[in-house]
Amino acid sequence: MIPWLIVLVYVGTLFVYAGHEASSAGFTSSLLAKWLPQLTSTQIKSCVVLLRKTGHVVAYGLLTLMVYYAALKTSKSRKSSLPFAIGFAFLVACLDERYQSRLPHRTGSRYDVAIDGIGIALVTIGILIGIRKKNKQSVEVTEDVENEC
Repeated sequence: MIPWLIVLVYVGTLFVYAGHEASSAGFTSSLLAKWLPQLTSTQIKSCVVLLRKTGHVVAYGLLTLMVYYAALKTSKSRKSSLPFAIGFAFLVACLDERYQSRLPHRTGSRYDVAIDGIGIALVTIGILIGIRKKNKQSVEVTEDVENEC
């Protein structure tokens, strides 16, 4: 139950943050201009894009990971925890962008959903590699035990 509560708080935080003007590209630009006055406006724009898109990747990668572990701890969803996590994170990404499209200081974008998908995909690949390593180790231990007998 607690892992799902953490997921819900995280998703709520994503939406609350998106609703604040501090989440806008303009706000990020003004902060960078203030903190790094030596940068040109073109450099600031490039930094803003890089920071914001990296934020998308990290945020949705983390969401995927959190949902995956929450699903693993739930008996009904354990067997399909990874597909569920992928679908859940993608659905939240779509809903978040739709929500942002209705805000005056934000714009919703299919491009951003694709960027979110990169985070989802990277975490999925990491999980699959981890599962594969775990299964390979289990096979090696089983073979070692069989060879000893």
